[in-house]
Amino acid sequence: MTIKTERKAIIDIGSNTIRLVVYSYNSSQGLVEHHNFKTVARLSMYIMKNGNLSADGINVLIDTLTKFKEILLDIHVKDVFVAATAAIRQARNQTEILELVKNDVGFNLQILSEEQEAYFGYFAVIHSTNISNAVTIDMGGGSTEVTYFKDKKIIHFHSFSFGAVSLKGKFIKGTTITHEEKLELIEYVSEQFHSLGWLNQLHVPIVTIGGSARNLALVDQQRKSFPLNGIHQYELKNEDLQEISFMFAQYSLDGLKKIDGLSSDRSDIIVPALETFRTFMEVVDAPLMVYSKKGLREGIIFSQLAERFPEDFNKNEVTKKSIRHILGKFHVNEEEVSHLYDIFQKIYLSFVHWKYIDPIENDEFLFYAYQLYHIGKHIDQDAVSQHTFYLITNLSIDGISNEERLKFALLASYQNRDTFKRYVNSLPSYLNEREFKQLRDIGALFKFTKGLDILSRSTINDVLLENLASEITITFVVSNNYMLEKYQAEKLKKHVGKICSKDVLVEFKISEEKAT
Repeated sequence: MTIKTERKAIIDIGSNTIRLVVYSYNSSQGLVEHHNFKTVARLSMYIMKNGNLSADGINVLIDTLTKFKEILLDIHVKDVFVAATAAIRQARNQTEILELVKNDVGFNLQILSEEQEAYFGYFAVIHSTNISNAVTIDMGGGSTEVTYFKDKKIIHFHSFSFGAVSLKGKFIKGTTITHEEKLELIEYVSEQFHSLGWLNQLHVPIVTIGGSARNLALVDQQRKSFPLNGIHQYELKNEDLQEISFMFAQYSLDGLKKIDGLSSDRSDIIVPALETFRTFMEVVDAPLMVYSKKGLREGIIFSQLAERFPEDFNKNEVTKKSIRHILGKFHVNEEEVSHLYDIFQKIYLSFVHWKYIDPIENDEFLFYAYQLYHIGKHIDQDAVSQHTFYLITNLSIDGISNEERLKFALLASYQNRDTFKRYVNSLPSYLNEREFKQLRDIGALFKFTKGLDILSRSTINDVLLENLASEITITFVVSNNYMLEKYQAEKLKKHVGKICSKDVLVEFKISEEKAT
């Protein structure tokens, strides 16, 4: 039975932006984002010396929430969760703010504690990646939350009372940061991070959350002409951040606004964010930085859904769930696309044993790629390979790195050797010669096995293989009529023969149980 929820809105009142996102949840298709609206409010800049949010800041907040409420009324969404983070949390007149929001707009505003804000970010990460051990850093406009988790269990958390906007106000006097100001900023955030003993030299990846991190990932993709769409789980190394830092230093504020991938409304705060991430990586001694598109808002809604549907939110089955949701979007039965996988595996393992194919260590990886094989047929049967390759290289698959997603796409879209080579040549050299042959030949076995499954109810029960001097014999054990399977096997066996440079003889026999 498919579980569905009505549309739900999350309003996230941050120190830099206020955002309205409307979601719905379907156990078959996952979390679906319907609308996403953003206003750059910079509320942290309206905090006065006495600690109050100024009248102008309150007006910006009320005006924005009023507009969002009008949108919600127009699209008929009644379930609204309104959350505020550092700017309102740090305001001394927060009681007044809560009352004004309630009386003037009709929203019950919830101010998230530092622990809640950190926890929701962590919760989103462990349910949308397969990273077991890491440090998260969620840098907003007025605060920065960090957590350390091990085996996906949170160990430590902390909230720093600085963010990209407040760092700009504290260290940057002009329109762009000077060299001296940058050094002062780095020294300050370094001292802050080093003050947490548990953070030092953890030697784990850092997972970044938030708009500044998203912009840095987009900038890196643009400068590298990255071939895959989607930035969730995009990886950057320390040298990438260093090169971006050097690039930013060459531009004025107007120049930064024109950089591909960088939002113009973040151009004045991106350098403080970048230098904070660089410093954070050094303190942690992180091998890489991974961007998570899923953050505070997703953490809030995931945690609410997990209470209602705990079976749908197993943190150790992230990729399995993501594949299920992709299949669900195309209304594909999960059992149908898994049919004959055991037959494929027996053929594959035989070819591995005979040294014709290098094995892929991750069995789950192969199974998920098999499930997605020719998913593009649900768009257009005549261009199934092209649609499949496009879909997978443009879809985010939780728990799958970009390199793995590229391999997914090559396996699942396999049509023949020429199309495989064309896809590989259209991409940067991600594959070495061994990987090229490995994926090409496994793709050929995908095509052969899937081709036998014409009606998703093949009568093939088992397969026996024999490797002779000049040929390979593949004997399928069937329980019923095998006319269609035999026709397909004869037509597709050439793909198998090319792997081993031998003739392939295909035979069928009725199982002994059926015969008796």
